Amino acid sequence: MQLLEYFYDRNNELTTYHQRKFTVKDVNRLLIYGSPHSGKSSLVLDYLMNYEAEEVLYIDFLDPKFQFRDMMEEDVEGFIQANEIKIVVLDHYTHEYFEILPLVEKLIIISDRFYDYTEEFEYLQLPLLDYEEFFSFQKRGGEVQVFNYFLRQGTLPLLATKSIPKEQLFQTFIQSHFDSSEQKLLAILAHFNTSVVTTHQLYSYAKDRYKISKDLIYRQIKEFKDRGIITFITDYNNPKSKKLIFFDFALAKYLTLTQNFPKQFETMVVLSLIKHNVPIKAFSPVGYITDKHNLIVSAPFESEEIFWKKAQKRFSSYKKANVKKVYIVTVTLQYSFKIEDMEFEALPFYEWVVINDED
Repeated sequence: MQLLEYFYDRNNELTTYHQRKFTVKDVNRLLIYGSPHSGKSSLVLDYLMNYEAEEVLYIDFLDPKFQFRDMMEEDVEGFIQANEIKIVVLDHYTHEYFEILPLVEKLIIISDRFYDYTEEFEYLQLPLLDYEEFFSFQKRGGEVQVFNYFLRQGTLPLLATKSIPKEQLFQTFIQSHFDSSEQKLLAILAHFNTSVVTTHQLYSYAKDRYKISKDLIYRQIKEFKDRGIITFITDYNNPKSKKLIFFDFALAKYLTLTQNFPKQFETMVVLSLIKHNVPIKAFSPVGYITDKHNLIVSAPFESEEIFWKKAQKRFSSYKKANVKKVYIVTVTLQYSFKIEDMEFEALPFYEWVVINDED
């Protein structure tokens, strides 16, 4: 009971908060999940400003006071009733910690992982920042300036608003969210970012560099997929092939020396499509094709002349895939042309990203 009193009396006010595209749904049961450091806790803490402090019980399962104490379901139920609590938040919750979830007017669970809590629950997946959100967080600067800053900082919300060195934040982030074995795997996944790779290939590469069992690395990769750390994108022409995408392009560069600018830029483009919920498949080796048969090609510095020559060579494969339009995403270049009745349009990333949810 002493632990519950501590959480009930704890100050949960935010000093600052930048509004996201996402809001907490007004439902009785809600699971908010997404990759670490995506801002889930801040989103909920901002929402709790709608309640009186006496109506809220916010339990953080990462609090160090949990190390030598447990929390029993019956104690929570009694505490809720005794204090007439209307909303309970279980942050950093390990699914199945409670055999029976607390009975309360509103329950919000926050976790890195998705869990199916039956039909009575609603779900909200919170991703890292997309470019539009990152832009809205900035107090000054034009589009080009903010884009360059976005490219340097990445998509972790804290880096969009803080002036601390990103290397310092990345180190803290990795050490606080991943054990030593997972940290090694993170570096390997970053190394293979934007590559077509199988889980077995990842295991083979890992076991040559550190001691790891096949069962463990397969389990870790599945957990990373569930937590949104990596995404595997199926290839349009070869469904057995899948391209690995790391969840943050700046962090991938921090973890390995193999992430050059073209790979960073490609990751930025793909993550934007994912965050805009655009269904895509990899169209190796040139880009990504949407369910509307628009082709998205990451070509940060390619001039119109160079891209036109490449398009001529690949045109038959475009026609075979029934491509409607080709979007060429660049850093600053802008141009357009046609080959037969197929339109090609090159746009800077910060202009293309505004329309990419229509792709």
